[in-house]
Amino acid sequence: MRIVGAPLSGAWLWGLILVAAATVSGSQETPAATAAATDTAGAAKAATDTVAVAQRDILDVLQEWIFHRRLEPAAQGEFSPGIAWSILPTLSYNPVYGLAFGASFSGAGKRGLDPESKPSALSLSGNYSTTGQVQFQFRSDLFLGADNYLLRADVRYLDTDRSTWGLGPIGDGQQEYPMHFALVRLYGTVYRRTIGSTYIGLGYHFDEFSDIEDERAALGESTPFTTYSGAGVTHTKAAGISLNLLGDTRNSLVNPTEGYYLSGSFRDYIEPLGSERNWQEFWLDVRMYPHVPRQSNNVLAFWIYSWMSFGPAPYLGLPANGWDTQGRGARGYLQGRIRGQDQIYFETEYRMQLRRDGLLGAVGFFNLTATSLPETETFGRPDPGGGAGLRLKFNKRSNTNLAIDHAWGRDGSKGWFFAMTEVF
Repeated sequence: MRIVGAPLSGAWLWGLILVAAATVSGSQETPAATAAATDTAGAAKAATDTVAVAQRDILDVLQEWIFHRRLEPAAQGEFSPGIAWSILPTLSYNPVYGLAFGASFSGAGKRGLDPESKPSALSLSGNYSTTGQVQFQFRSDLFLGADNYLLRADVRYLDTDRSTWGLGPIGDGQQEYPMHFALVRLYGTVYRRTIGSTYIGLGYHFDEFSDIEDERAALGESTPFTTYSGAGVTHTKAAGISLNLLGDTRNSLVNPTEGYYLSGSFRDYIEPLGSERNWQEFWLDVRMYPHVPRQSNNVLAFWIYSWMSFGPAPYLGLPANGWDTQGRGARGYLQGRIRGQDQIYFETEYRMQLRRDGLLGAVGFFNLTATSLPETETFGRPDPGGGAGLRLKFNKRSNTNLAIDHAWGRDGSKGWFFAMTEVF
């Protein structure tokens, strides 16, 4: 597909990346359920890289200055070899839903006794936000049978208020259209290893949006939702099967510091399985974590995904920023601010330690979201975003950071983002 609007040359893009990385190094470093559990792979990496310096976290600081003993902020236990479980209060902030309070029951680590086995993670969480929004979610990446099988699940319920601004990249004259809806999502995929760290899998995907309320349409206005879906639509449903490819050599699921991640999924939503219409989508996700400089603990992370839809996809199911699997893409914009038939996303983030004991770090990041135009189905001008943040080591055993970021985007968009895991 050709790009319409301002051209984005490779030299210009890499120049911005290098400037951002140099600026950060010169100046100095949704949902948080899995961060609560111990990720032994990440901890092992941290210990290996910093043999000469004892690592510290927030709990060490509290021990030294207040409690005079180490207090773990969770009920913990180990019920199967290698998987550490915890129950932990959760706290997060996002410009869309505000401050959210909740709890999580999660487990992470390597199953069995083989140190080369892959890290697994499971989490069950729920929260309630200051804007009255409710969310429950279960996620799993569980390796079984000597890592020959992977069970991946994403089950969630969301009762929320989210706005839409129409289709295509951000442009002059766009208006906000407040909406309310409830979402029930049931995603499950079974993977089988083929060779090395490569897996193929079959999946089932179900999304049901109900109780859809378009506030401005209720007042008689024509809105992007009614223009696309028709008047009086309060419910949509999509159900289908998928063929999936996965390659994953990351050393941690909450704070990767090496390896790569590659995921591809072709999904066919069909009426015989309960979908209201027949349509398809394709998802490709690539992430890499090289060290820059090579022998340092600093990471220049890259994330690229392509999300394409084919046919009459439901409006709320179209590709949109912040609706990736973890809901963390395009910092600098409200979730769903940019929506279209097709979307390509790029982000790079430089992660830097500010202290050798790992207690404090910082990040600088830059992202681009390219979205197709509804009139021509070609890509319009990419929407940039960027920002910086601090990282405070929350738990050195799991190598989990408390992340506080401030990000900016086009057209005055900006906001604070607060979480307990790295964005990618």
